[in-house]
Amino acid sequence: MNRRRAFYVFLSILALFLLGTVVVLSSVTYYLAIHPSAYISEVEVPFVDNTTRWQPSEHGRQQRIPRIIHQTWKTETLPVKWQGISQACRDMMPDYEYILWTDASSRDFIAEHYPWFLDTFDGYKYPIQRADVIRYFVLHHYGGIYIDLDIGCRRPIDPLLVFPVILPKTIPVGVSNDLMFAEKGHPFLQQTINHLVSFDHSWILNYPTVMFSTGPMFLSAQYGIYTSSHPTTFNEDVRILPKSLYGKNAKEEDVPHSFFSHFYGSSWHADDAAFIGFLGSWGKALMWVGLV
Repeated sequence: MNRRRAFYVFLSILALFLLGTVVVLSSVTYYLAIHPSAYISEVEVPFVDNTTRWQPSEHGRQQRIPRIIHQTWKTETLPVKWQGISQACRDMMPDYEYILWTDASSRDFIAEHYPWFLDTFDGYKYPIQRADVIRYFVLHHYGGIYIDLDIGCRRPIDPLLVFPVILPKTIPVGVSNDLMFAEKGHPFLQQTINHLVSFDHSWILNYPTVMFSTGPMFLSAQYGIYTSSHPTTFNEDVRILPKSLYGKNAKEEDVPHSFFSHFYGSSWHADDAAFIGFLGSWGKALMWVGLV
């Protein structure tokens, strides 16, 4: 009888744990949901081929984002496999300033312009965390476009420069930080850099630690906070690039109007990334089954 009672107690605790996990996952999915009005539609951006340039002023539009492309790497010498992709973007848009942020120049930039953050910057356990945060700071300071090295340009991005901030939609939920557009000093970037210190926590495994302290889940949380505090203007202040224009996780023939190609070079992930991705896709369903 005691063994049976212990077994029922165990099942009850397990059921409560699974129920709590389902509630947490459902809450995260709800909180990080993107309102349909925030998405940039294909109607809002003119389609140009890979040789046609588009000037906002010639079409009665204001350019909000400066023509600066930011990228990051350890040193000033890019890996051979990414050199051609990066150079092709620059060749397609030769009037854009190009800045490559190295480990050394990133630290120097933080020390000069944001010294209050230097201790946190130096204290990050994983180099990718410093690569994450420098993009937020340079976009806040200079404005421009941050592009990961494994993202290529299919056509000039001129038509996107009329929006204040653009973040790409990612899966399973939220936004990504592998591609970002921003005007100089935008309040969303100010909020983002201000919250980095309070989000600097270890989640034991490297993947969740990076994701929630500096990576896409951190940025998604910032987007959620911003939309909550700016309920009437968020869908004008921060626009979301849909899959049709972003191109990630889609075949190129299925997204003919995409501005970007993706070569999927995220090598910092450990095996825990696949597990967390699996939970994102199937976790709630499996937990409901387990709860039943």
